[in-house]
Amino acid sequence: MSQSDIDISTFLTAARLNAICPSADPDIVETILTDAPKSFPGAGLTTATSICHFLSQIAAETGGLGRLDENLYYTTPSRLITVYGKGKFPDIATARKYIKSPKKLANYVYAGVNGNTLPDDGYTYRGSGLIQLTGRGNFAAVGKLVGMPLEDEPDLCRQPDSALEIALGYWRLNRIGEVATDTTDAAVAAVTKRINPKLLGLPERRSYFRKALSVLIPPKPVPKRTERLRADLQSIMGGEAAVAEHVAAAEASVPARLSGAHWVALFPTSRSLDDLKEPFRAAASAFVDALRRGGATVSISATFRPAERAYLMHWAWQIAKKAVAPSAVPAMAGVPIQWDHGTLAKSRKAAQDMVNGYDIVFRPALKSRHTDALAVDMTISWSGALAIRQKNGTTLTIGTQPRNGSNSQLIKVGSGYGVIKLVSDPPHWSVDGK
Repeated sequence: MSQSDIDISTFLTAARLNAICPSADPDIVETILTDAPKSFPGAGLTTATSICHFLSQIAAETGGLGRLDENLYYTTPSRLITVYGKGKFPDIATARKYIKSPKKLANYVYAGVNGNTLPDDGYTYRGSGLIQLTGRGNFAAVGKLVGMPLEDEPDLCRQPDSALEIALGYWRLNRIGEVATDTTDAAVAAVTKRINPKLLGLPERRSYFRKALSVLIPPKPVPKRTERLRADLQSIMGGEAAVAEHVAAAEASVPARLSGAHWVALFPTSRSLDDLKEPFRAAASAFVDALRRGGATVSISATFRPAERAYLMHWAWQIAKKAVAPSAVPAMAGVPIQWDHGTLAKSRKAAQDMVNGYDIVFRPALKSRHTDALAVDMTISWSGALAIRQKNGTTLTIGTQPRNGSNSQLIKVGSGYGVIKLVSDPPHWSVDGK
């Protein structure tokens, strides 16, 4: 089956949707299964890739297909500041007024935006539906497109029966299908940007996308040359079992590429705090904001590191430092690299070129807080004294040396925010100091 002739009625099943979102609301799943076959094609969702993009976005927006209205119940001021920014909540005292008050919060943060004009519009037109439609203007525009009175009856967005058609209307209105065309991380970011311009929750959206791909993308069709080979071998050798390993070898079509500096550009590490997991993302963001407001210079070099990059870095180091033979490195799915160049000298030189390209100083781990999205590498510096706001709201003036991330007083401040320093690795801070 090619991506262009998918039978949506059999492609999407309850088992598959529940595999992507184990805690999905049964009513939401039923709506998708019932309406998708007739509604997806009109929104351009006719390929496995585009459907995976759509499902991953609505999964991220609804807590795994679990709810159809925005969760505005916040219990801590710091989380409000992280989500809505200093523009709305310049300090803890201001934010504290809106915790545990969903209606009051919505009417404040959404006042005058997305077409909201009346005092209660923020709450009335809060994030709703599978794609979290927000604002009177969006309700009106999508309602007009799909033929529903959403501006007059906003609760329609929060009902399972109409949720899919409304989400697809938003998808069409914003021409999201134009960027939902491949399976790269860049494509997920491009799709996300048309739904959430601030790219909030991007790591979660990528995770759902990868899960959807693994569940929904059908196996590649057997090439005709392989079918012919199978038939020929069966006639000669007598049966499928006898030729299985020959067929498998014939289907191997992607040759491994020799190791070297060219691999450094692949599977890039993120430098964005937005790609960290909560609650560490909020903690790191608050700490970095306090540093910069205090006058420090902060340069972030790494946050989330894909497992593929960790694999390349780890084994390049091991080979370059003569800790392992190139031929002994285990393979990793999706990384067709050949570490063995035929001679030990060439193999080690290529690995060292990768180490240099990655600018590695300490031995990289295969699994780390970076691959868990729970760490940030950053260079911190300042001149004179640093007056930094601590987690408890008080200001501490640091006048001691060194004026960088290894300063013992600064390390204590970071710990207060929940950002712990790994003393043996100068730029490294994480959720637990590992």
